[in-house]
Amino acid sequence: MFKQLQYIIVLTCLLAAQTLYADDSQSKVYQGFSGGMMGHAGYLFGENADAPKADNGLICSPQGGTFGLGGALRVHLWKHLRVGGEGFVSTMNSGTTNMKHVLQKGSYIRTGWGGVLMDACWRKEKVWPYIGGSVGGGAMRSLYLLDGSQDDWIAENKAYLHKQSFFYVNPYVGMDWCMTQKVHMTFRVDWMLALHAGEVLLPTGPRLLVGFMFCH
Repeated sequence: MFKQLQYIIVLTCLLAAQTLYADDSQSKVYQGFSGGMMGHAGYLFGENADAPKADNGLICSPQGGTFGLGGALRVHLWKHLRVGGEGFVSTMNSGTTNMKHVLQKGSYIRTGWGGVLMDACWRKEKVWPYIGGSVGGGAMRSLYLLDGSQDDWIAENKAYLHKQSFFYVNPYVGMDWCMTQKVHMTFRVDWMLALHAGEVLLPTGPRLLVGFMFCH
C-alpha cells in the first residue's frame, strides 16, 4: 500500500511538472528583458510667473517645441508585467519657441530626468500594446539671454541661469511593432509632470517617442 502511494505521489508530481512546463511561457515569473533608445519630440506650454521680464515688461516664459533622447531597460515578469528604469534629456531651444524674437540664440530650457517604470503589456503576434508610468527625479535648467550673443566673449548684461530639481510622475501609453522576434520598433506618448513644492513646473506638455527595443 505504501509503495502504491509512493507511485501515485510520484506520478502526480510528474503530471504537475509536465503541465507547468507545457505552460511555462505563461506561468513562469521571469519572461526575459528588453531595452533600447528612443528619440522624442513634444510641445511644452504654460507660463512661469517667476520667469524674468524683458524691458517691455513681457514675462520671458517660452513655450514651444522640445526635442531629446533617452532610453529604457525593462524586465518582463509573468504574462503582462514589466518593470525597469528609464532616463531622458529634452531641450527646448529659444528658436523653436514663441519667444524667439525676445530670447537670444543660445537660450534654452533643458530637462533631464530618470527613474523606475512599471507597465502592463499585451504580447500579441505582431504588436505589443502597453500602458504604464514612471516615477523618479530630475532637474530643469533654464538659460535666458535677453541681449548679446553666444558667439562672442563679451559679458552679457542680461543673462539668467536657473536650475530647479524636481520629483516627477510620467504616465504613458504606447505600442511595440514586432519587426522580428528580437527587434521591436516602439511608439509611445507620455506627459512628464515635474513637481516641486506641490506644484507642477512650467512649461509642461506631451511628447511623442519613437525608437527601437531589443528583446531577449
